Amino acid sequence: MKKLLNETIIYGIGAILPRIIIFILNPLYIHFINKEEFAQFTNLYALISFVNIILTFGFETAYFRFSSEPENKDKTFNTSFWFLAATSAVFLIGCLLFSEPLAASMGYGKNPEFIRWFAWIAFFDTLCVIPFAWLRYHNKPIKYSMIRVLQSLVQTVAVVALFIYIPARYSQEMGLTEKVSFPFYSNLVGSFVGVLMLLPVIFKVKFEFARTLFSRMIKYSWPIMLAGFAFMVNENFDKAIQYYYIDEGDAGAYGGCYKLAVLMTLFVTAYRMGIEPFFFKQMQNANAKITYAKVTEYFTFFASIVAMGIIANISWLKVLFIPNKSYWTAIDIIPIIVIANLFFGIYYNLSTWYKVTDRTRIGTVISWSGALLTILLNFLFLKDFGFMVSAWATLAAYFLLMVLSYFLGQKNYPIPYRIKKISFCLLLLGVFSFVSYNIFDSNFWVGNMLFVLFAFIVVYSEKDFILNKIKK
Repeated sequence: MKKLLNETIIYGIGAILPRIIIFILNPLYIHFINKEEFAQFTNLYALISFVNIILTFGFETAYFRFSSEPENKDKTFNTSFWFLAATSAVFLIGCLLFSEPLAASMGYGKNPEFIRWFAWIAFFDTLCVIPFAWLRYHNKPIKYSMIRVLQSLVQTVAVVALFIYIPARYSQEMGLTEKVSFPFYSNLVGSFVGVLMLLPVIFKVKFEFARTLFSRMIKYSWPIMLAGFAFMVNENFDKAIQYYYIDEGDAGAYGGCYKLAVLMTLFVTAYRMGIEPFFFKQMQNANAKITYAKVTEYFTFFASIVAMGIIANISWLKVLFIPNKSYWTAIDIIPIIVIANLFFGIYYNLSTWYKVTDRTRIGTVISWSGALLTILLNFLFLKDFGFMVSAWATLAAYFLLMVLSYFLGQKNYPIPYRIKKISFCLLLLGVFSFVSYNIFDSNFWVGNMLFVLFAFIVVYSEKDFILNKIKK
């Protein structure tokens, strides 16, 4: 547990700090980009997230799974890299050849360069997937985090320079005719730099492609890819279709406010980076189930405190990170999205059972249950009731995933979770959040009093565990 905590903290730097750096840029984007153009920004990044899932094909998780077999450790690394390199190269060539018709069909006929840039970004990012996974598997969190952070810093320097320091005539000569293109172009630069920094790992790849192993990996990974695609539906389907279904200004406001809820996503992401290889390394231990239960429980307790802290401080966070008040029309989505991301984090823990038992197809069914709910709710109600439908659909989908994963997991791979304690924590969070945000209108003082009280109750409920760790 101590090693997990240490690695999670270091991976957290690599996962969270880059996102925090990009998150801090959000006020810059909102200041220079109007809501209508920001809708384009949100829409295109939502679409590229689906492309990334298809191109990576679940091979990151497959790499962790099959690298645990000593005889296939190197074969897994080589085979995985060449497969992803080939698929991403085919995608890149197709987008470069057909960028104009693709742009026209997507409503970006005036900016086919957006399609070309995103194709290159997807290509570079896919090349980095297995090298990054190699660093994680070989317990090199410092190198992993250093590359992630430097990559984001390069992207940040590029976008700040474009917005503030580089004269407009020079950026236009580079083909950047609109300010919304600056984040796209800087992302391309950052992705390319990531490949350069990972070259020492990439050079370890041998010209080897194990067909039998590849066949096993494909059978294992394609359900994960479908599950990942379903996750992206839950995460980004709303932002992908709002551009076409509701007012562009409302879609832009939703995308801008959604980024404030990223504070919760950052915490969950950092946790995931450290926990995935840890879960697989524990799978052969006699006490694996007890470990899984404890990790899930303490994640829930601590993540709930983080969620309550964000919700209690929306009143000043929105001023700091969303300086353009015209975006505040969508501010009510933040508590909903924060709790939704908490549910996703819990679901991620509960999903361990089907990964360590190689029942990833069941995981795909679970994931698509939430995705179909997201699609259905948005298609039925988005036009008539606006962006709040998307927020509630996200919450409902993640709650469904969490519940389904728990009950199916207990049937197929029972883990002794203290489910009553977890449920009480989540119910208490819901009540305190409602009182803070809705009844007291996000009052700073009341919200933080409730936050302190909530944290005290959660910590006190685990006082025996905490005191035991302090004594050690």
